[in-house]
Amino acid sequence: MKRHLSTLGAMLLIATLIFSGCQAQQGPAIPADPVEAVKLIADKQQEIQSQHLDLNLDLTLKVSGLPADDPSAAMLNNFKATAAVGGDVDSAKQDFQFNGTADLGIFTSFLAPGSDELKFDLVKVGDTMYSRVGDQAWQESAVDTSASGGAAAADFSDLSGLLKKVARAERLGDEAIDGADSYHFKVSLDPVELLNELAKLGESAAGVNPDDLAQATELLKDSIVDLDIWIGKADLFIRQQKLYLKIDLKNIPDAPPDAAVLAEINLTSKNSKINQPVTISAPQ
Repeated sequence: MKRHLSTLGAMLLIATLIFSGCQAQQGPAIPADPVEAVKLIADKQQEIQSQHLDLNLDLTLKVSGLPADDPSAAMLNNFKATAAVGGDVDSAKQDFQFNGTADLGIFTSFLAPGSDELKFDLVKVGDTMYSRVGDQAWQESAVDTSASGGAAAADFSDLSGLLKKVARAERLGDEAIDGADSYHFKVSLDPVELLNELAKLGESAAGVNPDDLAQATELLKDSIVDLDIWIGKADLFIRQQKLYLKIDLKNIPDAPPDAAVLAEINLTSKNSKINQPVTISAPQ
């Protein structure tokens, strides 16, 4: 009997340890309401001081209804572009270092003669931006860091309120992203509601022209903004994002009556090495 009790006690102890371990991996609790959960997740990203990003962009563009003799009619109809970018971000210093490649269709030959793709580097250190295309010499330009600094320190309560008004969110099935157990949420934004709310936020800082707002609202009424995000359960940091943006424009001002623009953007971002040390320095 004692042996059975000892065995039972050992099994209970092991089960308790396993359960405790599972609970620890789950990390912070999230609200049941998907929109409230997304708001919490948005606030949580303020704790990220550095990370590595890998971005992939696909763009398709169809412009129709233009006169046959308009150069844009041929260049922008069924236009496709892709880009792949990777690099480190130091959020604390607002510095970054990226390199990538892009295929801009017919425009690639203008920017990189004789090449099928465009290679580029972009580095920001302090108040200086360094950029180059291919093997060309680095170019330097000044950066106004005062505006970005103010944005970084902005009150996130405005963002939370904005999400509540214009976002529709749902929680999908959990997944593992690069080995990290993650929550999966899909957020849909109404472009018209978003534009109206942003206009309200901007009214106190600068006047908003009602005619311009009405025109922009009419242009964006058929557009779509969907964002899928995968959040690590252990820390609520974003591990992956997929943005789908569809811009469907008709009745375009100062354009032929039948002119229309249909643009679709798919952007995937993978976040890794979160809060690990990064070294970003000016190119030599």
